[in-house]
Amino acid sequence: MKKLLLAALVALIVLAGCASTDSAESAADPNAMPEWVMSDQSTQDVHYAVGYAKQATQMNSIKRAQAEARTLLAEWVNIAVDEIITTYTNDAGSGENRQAVDAFETIAKQRAQAVLSGSTQEAFWVDADGGVYVLMGIPVENVKDQMYGAVTESASQAGFEKNEAAAEANAMMNAAIDMFFSSPSVTE
Repeated sequence: MKKLLLAALVALIVLAGCASTDSAESAADPNAMPEWVMSDQSTQDVHYAVGYAKQATQMNSIKRAQAEARTLLAEWVNIAVDEIITTYTNDAGSGENRQAVDAFETIAKQRAQAVLSGSTQEAFWVDADGGVYVLMGIPVENVKDQMYGAVTESASQAGFEKNEAAAEANAMMNAAIDMFFSSPSVTE
């Protein structure tokens, strides 16, 4: 009975060893889909987007996938701007600050498009059908810095004099920016 139990135990260990070797090999398989293709890898410091394309050539596929990923990054930045403005307007009201809000929105969206030039390709993967997936990332700090610059510029374009009310409006907008970029939803 002991021999039978020992043989069963050895067989179980051998089978378990074979199973772990197979999964280790498949995890190291360069053709396996990377995790970033299907799940968001964004962190508090970097926001990522994945683009996909399947064109006539691999180079065209890469360019098209990069463009798609940048479009997704631009949409995320525009959502950030809209959320910051909503937060600001809720805090500041809409009366005399409306002019500053409009100027901020215009400048912030222009800056958001410009800041995308700071996006970088982090990785790419070619699937079995020849489709290309590209992972693009942009540091959240780049976007945040551009938004802070837009506050100062929008205040001057809106005609605010450098007085206490203008300083308060700028402080409230900066607080809205800080609130957005410190919230967990930034990476979602």
